[in-house]
Amino acid sequence: MKNLILIIGLITCITFSSCNSEKSNKIDMVIYTIEIPHDWKKITIQGIDSNVAAILTKSGDTIISDYGKYSEKFDETNKVFSKAQISKYKRLGMDTKNLFFSDCPEIDQAQGTFLNEYYMYEVIDNYNVKFRISKKDNEGITGISVDSLFKTNNRLTIYSKNLNKIEKDLLINALYTVKFHKN
Repeated sequence: MKNLILIIGLITCITFSSCNSEKSNKIDMVIYTIEIPHDWKKITIQGIDSNVAAILTKSGDTIISDYGKYSEKFDETNKVFSKAQISKYKRLGMDTKNLFFSDCPEIDQAQGTFLNEYYMYEVIDNYNVKFRISKKDNEGITGISVDSLFKTNNRLTIYSKNLNKIEKDLLINALYTVKFHKN
């Protein structure tokens, strides 16, 4: 599955970078630059304890860029139970409707089987970047997280929620164009 995502990402990245430069704009997001489609616009938003910026897509979705100590790390897990555990909980009268269970709970939990997103690692502009890509269109989060950017305790997260397929692909392609400003 990881290889499939990588192949799709590389194909779309090649497609995106082969486009005419008039179809994309390079914008400065203070911490980095990124190439975005010409019909996406940088917007100003106020952060409390971090450097926050945003991009508004053609269809009105917001891509958040958050640089700070408390930015999202993309460390989601869902506890997965064995079928025997679920049976026991049901006998005890517990609500098990929102619990995940399988024949191999340890493996399914470790592989993120029940998460809404795929995860993979890439190197972008010489930094290790954790990608989070929604499994379904119009549902889930798509973006990247970079831990300890510039050898600080600050993290950069760029993400959006519930993007349609076209904008999700455009965002993934744009993320591959990120160039970090060196401190």
